Amino acid sequence: MKTPSNERQRALQILRRIERESAYASLVLQNDSGFVRTLVLGVLRWRSRLDFVIDSFAKGDIEPEIRDILRIGALQLLFMNVASHAAVSETVELVPLRARGFVNAILRRISSKPIPEPQDVATRTAHPRWLIERWTKSFGAERAAKIAAANQKLSFPDVITGAPPPDAAESELVPGMWKLTGSSADVDGIVLDEGSAIIAGLAAALGDDVLDLAAAPGGKSQVMRARGAHVVSNDISITRLRPLIGKSPSIVVSDGRQPPFARQFRVVLLDAPCSATGTIRKNPEIKWRLKEADLASFVSLQRELLASALDLASESVVYATCSLEPEENDDVVADVLRIRTGFVRGDVADLVNENVARWVENGVLRLTPEAGTDGFTAHWLRRA
Repeated sequence: MKTPSNERQRALQILRRIERESAYASLVLQNDSGFVRTLVLGVLRWRSRLDFVIDSFAKGDIEPEIRDILRIGALQLLFMNVASHAAVSETVELVPLRARGFVNAILRRISSKPIPEPQDVATRTAHPRWLIERWTKSFGAERAAKIAAANQKLSFPDVITGAPPPDAAESELVPGMWKLTGSSADVDGIVLDEGSAIIAGLAAALGDDVLDLAAAPGGKSQVMRARGAHVVSNDISITRLRPLIGKSPSIVVSDGRQPPFARQFRVVLLDAPCSATGTIRKNPEIKWRLKEADLASFVSLQRELLASALDLASESVVYATCSLEPEENDDVVADVLRIRTGFVRGDVADLVNENVARWVENGVLRLTPEAGTDGFTAHWLRRA
């Protein structure tokens, strides 16, 4: 069994790797659980607020590895139920000898002195200021603050299963779905976020002949099949489609911009690659990796995929992203519809139950994390 100090060392190594390689925490942490996972995700979730506290007690520049160690210690003192003496002493063991006195002094000040309270939403909720400003423009200041606060809450998987799992709450948004309070490892069913299940439900409500154009990792395809649809699951990545092997009879590996299909499908679901700003509660490193200028890099691919989806649909397209940003959603749809004039917008509220309909605005699903789900934006496009 690992000792606490070894777990802290492992957490530090993972944080440095995520920073150095732009690695995804969910992938790096696949073989870690418990204390290591809590430390890594906690630091990523609260990073700028931890820095605010650290910089309140420290003067001058701090080298990156020492700052990561201070973040690990400050997280334990501020947000975890760890005894102060253990948080300080065992974190200090991670520090090179030359800096131990400095780290020890800062952590002892944090453990014993009044902690300054951030006044601005960005620092208080540990989000980049540019992201809060964008959400304020899109949703208003009150909802932007609620989105950011929701991103800071612990997130667990949801599952569609016949029998209720132990200690799970029934979903208010998706019938037959359960919200877990821990790992899904021992649960038999379709594991995905409520938001993803809602997107799959939109396509299934429109017809039983569905092309899932960017299907990986496959949860939406499974949900649509469970609801009686014949689904062809397409994606450019065979590796990311691997979870569907044995669960879907129709798997195609192709670039969705130039797919090999010789026929149209009644419904095409396109959950397009995106910036994923709606999934920060599960993937907090996105906050620190993504820059505002990066948003434009997704748009060209999204337009091409949506144009392809419209060509492949005989009746309807559901265009969705797990992004909250208008450039990747409303603007993409508007740009493509100027060219593909045979389609008009449908009202998503006509496809969902009343609990989900609360999140539909002017015909568009704008599901944000204070719903207890990942954030999604979804448009329904139908042939005129």
